[in-house]
Amino acid sequence: MLNLKNVSVSINDKDLIQHISFTVPEHEITAVIGESGSGKSTTISAILGILPAQADIQGEILWHDRNILAISSKERSTVGKTNFFTIFQDAANSFSPTTKMRKQLYMFSGQRLGHKEELFLSKMSSIFKDLDLSEDILQSYPFELSGGMLQRCMLACAFYNEPALLIADEPTSALDMLHQQEFIKLLKNLNNRLGTTILLITHDLEMAVSTAQSIVVMKSGEVVETGQASEIFEAPKHPYTKRLVANHF
Repeated sequence: MLNLKNVSVSINDKDLIQHISFTVPEHEITAVIGESGSGKSTTISAILGILPAQADIQGEILWHDRNILAISSKERSTVGKTNFFTIFQDAANSFSPTTKMRKQLYMFSGQRLGHKEELFLSKMSSIFKDLDLSEDILQSYPFELSGGMLQRCMLACAFYNEPALLIADEPTSALDMLHQQEFIKLLKNLNNRLGTTILLITHDLEMAVSTAQSIVVMKSGEVVETGQASEIFEAPKHPYTKRLVANHF
């Protein structure tokens, strides 16, 4: 489905990621793990086409065997809009504090798909019930909701859009342990119910092993190890991965 081949990104001659390659299998959850500065966020920005204008990117990013680095920005925007949905680290930053949630959730879901507001309300109402969210949220402002609630609202938009690929970039780092577990449970539910392919970015190896089928380990802008989650946990090969396993378990 998604295949990165020998991808490198530099800005002003500073290498951010170097010759990375990995595959995200369809209908599975793949976790990319690594410490801050390992290149995880740069990799996601490269996939989404949101790198700074001065960035230089080399290699191939294949979406169903089509190199999205070789198509026009308009075509790439269409590919992203119709296939990808992203949940970022802090959901509060995804919402305007001065606009009620109803309008913003519509913008992220119904409007994005060209749906009338009546259809949006009907479909979102059903999704809210599944996620145990109150419809009172629609009349709330973001600052009136907790971080966990806002992340679940973004997940509701993901359920609405039914993307082929959901990218979750450190989605639980701002949540307490209980809300982390609830969010991951809902994320796995999205994968199980809709077959959504998920790319989970995290620095937490324990979360990655318990959530994903396959794992990509990054360090200093390079991919140092890939494999099935069970393999990474039981028999890590790279010294950095061995250290991560030793520190987490």
